[in-house]
Amino acid sequence: MTIRITRRTAFGLAAGAIASPLVAREGFAQAYPNRPVTVIVPFGAGGSTDVIGRIVGERLQQRLGQGFIIENRAGAGGNVGVAALARSANDGYTIGMTTISNHGINPILYRERLPFKPIEDFEFLSLSSAQPNFMCIHPSIPAKTLPEFIAYLKANPGKENFGSSGIGTSIHLSAELFMQLTGTKLIHVPMRSSAALVQALINGEVKLSFDNFTSPYPHYKAGSIRGLAVTSAQRAKIAPEIPPLAETLPGFDITSWNGFLAPKGTPKEICDRLTQALRDSLSEPSVVSRFEEMGAASTPSTPDEFKAKSLSEMAKFDEIITKAGITLQN
Repeated sequence: MTIRITRRTAFGLAAGAIASPLVAREGFAQAYPNRPVTVIVPFGAGGSTDVIGRIVGERLQQRLGQGFIIENRAGAGGNVGVAALARSANDGYTIGMTTISNHGINPILYRERLPFKPIEDFEFLSLSSAQPNFMCIHPSIPAKTLPEFIAYLKANPGKENFGSSGIGTSIHLSAELFMQLTGTKLIHVPMRSSAALVQALINGEVKLSFDNFTSPYPHYKAGSIRGLAVTSAQRAKIAPEIPPLAETLPGFDITSWNGFLAPKGTPKEICDRLTQALRDSLSEPSVVSRFEEMGAASTPSTPDEFKAKSLSEMAKFDEIITKAGITLQN
């Protein structure tokens, strides 16, 4: 039997063949997600990254109709969890968070020992929040303003110390940048955690800290410690009376930020859907206000903006770390 195909039929078949992958992809994206999604948070439960992840996860669940289940995988400054995300299946059912540590500082600090490639191993979805560090001193220091404190340190080189929650944290590097820009010298006292750091500052064991805003803020309000500045370029809405360091030290800008990633190769249609859901969720007034209560700002972004942020942060911290001569102990 001979089958005749007219020119019109041929064009129709060709058009269908071209369109079918597009239809399949569109249908694939529309069907996503059809089961719960795991969200890897690379820090322990109760910390600021975990809290942000849970707030956003609830909104994603409402928007996309499936559970977004938080899985805390802490360790090595967040590297354990981010490395686990890089190794996960790229089907859209495992996404995760990263922070200034994992996509800004640790690539410089760990270099070839970093257990993932910060750019090549991931699909960037959206930034989520940014929070300044809070420069606080013990009340025994005879300075009420940042210029007075700088003058005091210059008159007493090497006399005072500063605390951090560990070598290479944004808290530590904020102090290093401060010393580099002011020509002052302080002794570094690493602590086990942010909670231990705040207690050491209240007790006077350390005289200065650049802790993440949330931890020292209640003690500043109670008068136990003295707040001098925030490390962001702008004032924090929760404490507008506190000036940014940049007003005295132009160019000083360090914020503790986080964002959402997917494993490399996750289909673009799924990434686009996740990015839009994230941006919509992060723009909700209730989410914005929740973040502001924590001293943070909601920062929805495009994937390209997120990637550019990571690259610029790595360049900034490379300069700070190299100039300070910071290395990890084997």
